Amino acid sequence: MEIQVLSNLDRYSTRDIANTIWAFATVGYTAPKLFDAISHIPMEKLDTFNSQDIANTMWAYATVGHSAPKLFDALSLTAMDILDTFNSQEMSSTMWSYATVRHSAPELFNAFSDVAVGQLSTFSSQSIANTMLACAKARHSSPKLFHAISYTAIEKLDTFNSQEIANTLWAYAKVEHLAPKLFDAVADEAIEKLNTFNSQNIANTMWAYAKVGHSAPKLFDAVSLTAMEKLDTFNSQEITNTVWAYATVGHPAPKFFDAISQVAIERLDTFNSQSMANTMWACAKVGHSAPELFDAISQRAIEKLHTFNSQEIANTIWAYAKVGHPDPELFDAVIDVAIEKLDTFNSHEIANTMWAYAAIGHSAPKLFDFVSLVATKKIDTFNSQEIANTMWAYATIRHSSPSSKLLFDTISFIAMENLQTFNSISIAKLMWAYAAIGYSVPKLFDAMLHIIIEKLDTFSSQEISNVMWAYATVGYDDIDSTTLRTILYEATSILEEFEVQESIKLVWSMAALNCEDVDATLPFFSKIIKGLSNAKNYNEDW
Repeated sequence: MEIQVLSNLDRYSTRDIANTIWAFATVGYTAPKLFDAISHIPMEKLDTFNSQDIANTMWAYATVGHSAPKLFDALSLTAMDILDTFNSQEMSSTMWSYATVRHSAPELFNAFSDVAVGQLSTFSSQSIANTMLACAKARHSSPKLFHAISYTAIEKLDTFNSQEIANTLWAYAKVEHLAPKLFDAVADEAIEKLNTFNSQNIANTMWAYAKVGHSAPKLFDAVSLTAMEKLDTFNSQEITNTVWAYATVGHPAPKFFDAISQVAIERLDTFNSQSMANTMWACAKVGHSAPELFDAISQRAIEKLHTFNSQEIANTIWAYAKVGHPDPELFDAVIDVAIEKLDTFNSHEIANTMWAYAAIGHSAPKLFDFVSLVATKKIDTFNSQEIANTMWAYATIRHSSPSSKLLFDTISFIAMENLQTFNSISIAKLMWAYAAIGYSVPKLFDAMLHIIIEKLDTFSSQEISNVMWAYATVGYDDIDSTTLRTILYEATSILEEFEVQESIKLVWSMAALNCEDVDATLPFFSKIIKGLSNAKNYNEDW
């Protein structure tokens, strides 16, 4: 058949050509020689293609995956000349084709977008979904079109099938175009049609809600029940995207996560580095303990560790530390791989990696030394939380070396330049870390004291006790009695929050700092006495 068509191609009209390759594509027959020949048709003949011919031709090439950049360029020019003749289906089909073969045509997409806005009433659910999908895949930003379509889609939502719902939401999330009314309306419609959603529809829909940060608790609850019945049809990416979505929006679903964990273990050989890292991150983010899954993934991760990028490394070990799942073999294996790729780590990944080793209590002096050098070079990219977490990690693991001391000095310098960006948590962590590791930086302690007083009403009981402990431990003797009294009065206002150990730490610190206002500490002494009298077992090594 292909040979026969090729021998008579010169006699074919544009409609014959379009219909023929459309037919080949529809039955899944690739016919590369024919598609190549058609792609070299002279421009003067291409100029005679009408909107239907263009749409069918482009769709055929995209459907069989046949590359023809010159043809796509030529037909985009032809399409621009006859834009007003395209109907909604032809527009959406043509845009879908360009996006599917990843052929950039920004001028054509801009023109189609403008025309589409005026014809939206004629768009079917399929045309809406395909148009949005095409724009998202082509990374084409058209706020006016997305805004207009969101209202048209709401009006026609009852005609959308599960794939059209999923593709439309995915597109909005992909281009980060917020459409809260559409997402609210879809949540209700999707719940009614959930039984018709396949695994990909479920994963893409959940991903979309999480990506734009749109709360839909009823939908997430309903999906967790429906998805459990279909888990055997989920592939590794769909599993990962779904749990990532639940974790990102902070929606706990323990039974669902239990079921997913079992399925993931069975299919672990299909998980790549991204799937492993994101699944572990999701479990940790929602606080879901899955020991069997963590054990199984650690073995798979060790085998594939060379394929992990910096974000995947950081997320994976962060997850193990976050759920308190020690895995010495994995943490040891990560050390050399992380060092090899350390230059690709950003500030967030460095901070999370260091935090993980410290939180889980895994010694890695070689890694900490290398990180000291890299972090020092990149310190101006660290935010206050990353600075505090990194310093906290070094102090917690008690790692101090010549290279780390250079990092400590650099951190103190950057911290002083960015004091106002530190919140109470970061301040308390940072000051505690310097004191715990025995590294005195008077200028930082001087500068930070003013910020502490300024933000004192935001401090928790633990943060107040840790900060005062830090100043007392480094032997800081430049806090005047008025400042100490101010801190004590603020602490007294949240007395009920103080645990016994925090009270002891605060009282000891005030004594070490020569606080003269003894009466102000009496409520804390009372709390300590009451707490100790009620405690059956008290650890004096606080």
